[in-house]
Amino acid sequence: MNSYWRMVKMIRPYLTQAVLAVIFVTLFSFFSVFSLTMISPFLKAMFLDEGNRPAVEQVQIEAPDSELPGDSSTRERLAALEDTRTWGKRQLAEAMDWTYDNLLNGTRQDNLLRVCMFLFVILLLKNITGYFQDILMVYVGEKIIRDLRNALYMKFTTLPLSFYHKNKAGELISRATNDVLMAQKCVGVSFTTLLRDPIQIIMLLAVALVISWKLTLLALVMLPASLVVIIRIGKGLRKISHRQQEEMATLTIKLQETVYGIRVVKAFAMEDFENKSFLTRSAELFKQIFRFNRYMKMSSPLTEIMSSAVGLFILWYGGSKVFTGGLMAPDLFLVFFAMIFSLVKPIKNLGQVNNEIQAGVAAADRIFDILDTPSEIATGGGGQILENVRGSVEFDQVKFAYLPGEPVLQGINLRVQPGEIVALVGSSGGGKSTLIDMIPGFYHPDSGQVLIDGVDIQELELGSLRRSMGIVTQEVILFHDSIFNNIAYGLQDMTEEAVRQAARAANADDFIMKLPQGYQTIIGDRGLKLSGGQRQRLSIARAILRNPPILLLDEATSALDTESELLVQEAIDRLVKHRTTIVIAHRLSTIQNVDRIYLLEAGRVVQVGTHDELLASGGRYQQLYEMQFRQ
Repeated sequence: MNSYWRMVKMIRPYLTQAVLAVIFVTLFSFFSVFSLTMISPFLKAMFLDEGNRPAVEQVQIEAPDSELPGDSSTRERLAALEDTRTWGKRQLAEAMDWTYDNLLNGTRQDNLLRVCMFLFVILLLKNITGYFQDILMVYVGEKIIRDLRNALYMKFTTLPLSFYHKNKAGELISRATNDVLMAQKCVGVSFTTLLRDPIQIIMLLAVALVISWKLTLLALVMLPASLVVIIRIGKGLRKISHRQQEEMATLTIKLQETVYGIRVVKAFAMEDFENKSFLTRSAELFKQIFRFNRYMKMSSPLTEIMSSAVGLFILWYGGSKVFTGGLMAPDLFLVFFAMIFSLVKPIKNLGQVNNEIQAGVAAADRIFDILDTPSEIATGGGGQILENVRGSVEFDQVKFAYLPGEPVLQGINLRVQPGEIVALVGSSGGGKSTLIDMIPGFYHPDSGQVLIDGVDIQELELGSLRRSMGIVTQEVILFHDSIFNNIAYGLQDMTEEAVRQAARAANADDFIMKLPQGYQTIIGDRGLKLSGGQRQRLSIARAILRNPPILLLDEATSALDTESELLVQEAIDRLVKHRTTIVIAHRLSTIQNVDRIYLLEAGRVVQVGTHDELLASGGRYQQLYEMQFRQ
């Protein structure tokens, strides 16, 4: 239940509204119970002979303190109980006096009118306070859920890339949507019920105890049995709910993968296969949801059956005593019976709310797993601001592994002077992309240092570090927004002319101006309305507009056709001027004029030199070049 209490603590910013809600809950419960006590005046108004006022029962104490059984401490407790009952009966007697003086002092017709009008006022106040309690509770509950959703989203933006390599996007989306909706039950209906129903139960029991403490204690035998049922069902529900949330996440993952990969699904005619896979997962989710509801719906009828059985027994037992005149007046017995039967609903509600809490806690556990994950700031990045960047980049004996015992980089030494262009080449899996990812601090070395202008990046504030860099990758990331906003992403108050200049430098202005809305054209999810070459040129325009002193290019032209590659390469040639540039290239023909080439194999630098030097020296670089030349 730790997750539940963590969610409850989120109420602190809205404590004023919560306190007001408690006040209205108390008033609502009071008027609810008070309206039941009007049964007695109503019956008297209907059947009491005019001018005939019965004597109010006198309070009788069964025995003085000295005659109470048990030792001295037991006698003191019993005496305290008797004092409480005596005070309660005295208040009851005074209430009855007030009723006769103000409501039952005329003809039957007048008395009935007064009672009905008074009852109307009570019910009006009950519903007004009920409305305000509900509104305030909804306000507080929805505010907490909003804060939880916001915290989860902001956490997503601060988590390191390594987290996203270990968790599927569909799973994370499910936690931010389905799990948040399930967690809402902890602070929505459940939070309202946990305040209102216990107060109602206490008030109902208090009135019932005053009227007849013996019958009330007899009625309370239903509580232990009900609590056992509630607790046993709740424990099972939490496990089932956790499994249900996992199945929902799996289904979300499947749906996302199908939507994103629909081109591949159709290209391989795999519609039937994917449909069968989805239906299997959907059937499993239905199984868990039905199992959850089967358990949850069980508690309400079981609780009501036990409560009704006890209530009917009291009706028989108490009614037989009323007939003999040895217990209480018939109208007070009906009030008492109404109080006892009114306990059934709040007790049932508490059983149901326990089920909802268990489901909500299972979802909250999954949410707090994300929120408790160390953020990128916590796992690396100091506070030093990187200013006046010259652009030198250095790797000093850098070692790194994603998994223990499986090294990706092994003692990398590399130095790039300001303004130099350096290329990384080698077979797939050699560590080139990992090396590039370490420069903006996406990953940090297990040992060794990555330095920018001679400063270890782990001592730098990550925002200032990354603002000094432009990154262009093979997989272009664009947003469902206008072309203008995609190019100016992350930059405030950019003019259209500045954006157009960047687009011209990236060979993108011509095709943009041919679109229906020009720079205000919405490019669709991930820019799918554009070709691969057009998306890449927008990515380069975005980097040009940022004017970064350090540029990282990760196979920016490898997936393009010849015409697009030429346009993109022209844009890159403009982009790299007067910048420190590190480029990953598979096509060796594109890097013949760079200042230096590093050949990586199995996480080690095996050759360093210019294109001509490496060809002349033979070795692995010459092999790669000759293979591409033959192709």
